[in-house]
Amino acid sequence: MALLQRIASAALGLGILSAATAAQADAPGVFYSWRALDANVTQCLDRAGQALASQNLEGIQADLNSVGGSTDETTAIFVCLEDEQSTTVMVIVSGANEEAAVSLREALKSVF
Repeated sequence: MALLQRIASAALGLGILSAATAAQADAPGVFYSWRALDANVTQCLDRAGQALASQNLEGIQADLNSVGGSTDETTAIFVCLEDEQSTTVMVIVSGANEEAAVSLREALKSVF
């Protein structure tokens, strides 16, 4: 009987440990930047697509006001929002490797 209790306790302990380990997994970082742009949404999306391609992102896809792509480590998206006076462009980069995500964000900002 004591052996069964030890096995049950060990199994319970492993279950708790695995749940705690999963809860401690790092979430991907999300880094963004935005600015006003003297262009319309179509021009903004064109520039954003070119910026993504220049940094070798793959799977580049666009919709009405955004364009995004990814690398092995990161995902990036540009959102272009037009108002009466200007267009606001926001670049958002996410990835588990903070250094790679911030580096990509800065590269995209510089080539945009």
